[in-house]
Amino acid sequence: MMLRIFLVIFLSASSYFAFQIYWGEQGVKRDEELAKQIEYQEQINKRLKVRNDALRAQIGDLKRGEDAIEEHVRTELQYIKDGEVFYRIVEK
Repeated sequence: MMLRIFLVIFLSASSYFAFQIYWGEQGVKRDEELAKQIEYQEQINKRLKVRNDALRAQIGDLKRGEDAIEEHVRTELQYIKDGEVFYRIVEK
């Protein structure tokens, strides 16, 4: 009888700890989820770093010269100089 009670308690405790190790707050599943979240965030950070580097380069160009400013105004704002003719090609 005593052995059965001990066995039931032992199996219950073992089951509980096994559950906690795998699915618990600091378990294996949680580690896997966090690893996936970290990987996803690192991908986002890489894309944002590339974008930020491009913006920094563009800012540097704009600070350095009027040619860069003129190019930016022409491409982004479709600016034309006096005497120039602007043509817009519309595709079907």
